[in-house]
Amino acid sequence: MLLLAAPRTARAAGELGAQGTPIKTSNYTLDLFQGPTLASSRVTAMGGAYAGLAEGSEGIPTNAAAASQRYPFSTTRLDYEVTGSVTFPGSVARTDFDNNGRIGFKYSDFVFATLGGFFQYDHWGFGSVVSAQNYSLGRSQLDVAGPSGVKDLTIRLFKIDLVGSYGFFDDQLHIGGGLRGAVFSTATTSSESFIGERLLFGTYGAGLQTGALWRPLHLPIRVGGTIRSPIIASTAATTSLVREDPVTGDRTVGRFFLPNGVNQPWEAEWGVAVQMGPRPLNIPWVEEDTVGGPEVEAERHRDLEGKPTVKSLPRYKAARRVLRRRYRAINRQKLLLSYAMLVTGPISGAVGIESMLSQVVDRSGERASVTMRAGAEIEAIANVLQLRGGSYMEPTRFRESSPRLHGTAGFEMRVLDWSVFGIYPEDNSFRISGAVDVSREYFGWSLGIGSWY
Repeated sequence: MLLLAAPRTARAAGELGAQGTPIKTSNYTLDLFQGPTLASSRVTAMGGAYAGLAEGSEGIPTNAAAASQRYPFSTTRLDYEVTGSVTFPGSVARTDFDNNGRIGFKYSDFVFATLGGFFQYDHWGFGSVVSAQNYSLGRSQLDVAGPSGVKDLTIRLFKIDLVGSYGFFDDQLHIGGGLRGAVFSTATTSSESFIGERLLFGTYGAGLQTGALWRPLHLPIRVGGTIRSPIIASTAATTSLVREDPVTGDRTVGRFFLPNGVNQPWEAEWGVAVQMGPRPLNIPWVEEDTVGGPEVEAERHRDLEGKPTVKSLPRYKAARRVLRRRYRAINRQKLLLSYAMLVTGPISGAVGIESMLSQVVDRSGERASVTMRAGAEIEAIANVLQLRGGSYMEPTRFRESSPRLHGTAGFEMRVLDWSVFGIYPEDNSFRISGAVDVSREYFGWSLGIGSWY
């Protein structure tokens, strides 16, 4: 539906000018490349090096084959997960979010939130993660571009990853694919005849993605990767403030030239994860209906604490307890190391968001860029606390800037044992997590909740 409903491409006369010259045409594209890692707390804390690990619904944005990978404590044929997190990028006064080498705008009200989940049946998995990015930018050329009636701008970007995957060879090889979509919009606050917020222009589009994950059961290693097609869409004016030239197709607000389209470039990402210590990395999935014998029969006549009880459990519930007890008995001592590399494609005739707002040409994405990522995870207190750290080299998409190194850190703590009135397993535990991301002229922090495993 997104593909069929994509807005038409506007005509535009004239080419984009030289670097540093004023924008005098709509014949340019916005590069929606995202340099800083905006993801769940675990992914952020590990420097974004998650394509080879791909655990849980938080792995879906990094690997399209993540949805069918079972958690080691999963015992049912049908399983599911819901998780979410919130990140606050730009939490310092002088923020260069897009790494263009300049502090030209004041980022405020910057929030990045994710909500995701999956459901699994046998070896199938289907999942989705939706992210919302919202921030306000200070004064732009819209303020001085003539009688536009525009006071300031709010940028919103919604992304969705919708995937399905299947586990082959006893879930040692997962193959998946699906859609990736984006909705980009710019809202304004008018200072004249309209009080409140008004949508200036927006766009939406969709692309495809496919991925794979190899997790051999008898080796402490995983390897995974994903290829994503670009998302290309033309912008659509949504307010009477916008004027379109019938000859050139240029769209303007006062003397402010809107872009002809937006582009989220193609991506190719791969990663590898290795785990050291007595804890295995790849634990086989065992479905509870296949487990029986004296151990299960004895469990039918015990309560959750192992004390004898008159009331007997159904066999499948007893088998579930047995399997989850076996999982909890596995040594938790580990050191997990992860590495990933992301290649992002080039875009012709593109500028960054700040370039559009300042109406000065600052070309973005002229060449492909490479992001290198590395992370580590260790369980500091068994079954209570995990600590994480990582780093990544963020490339620049601009001529007048340079790559910058990020340092990341985070934690995950078990806080509450609760089945939520039987919705989750009877021995379910919840956890809270947090992460920080620090670099030159950038600081972000995040919080998350989910199940402990």
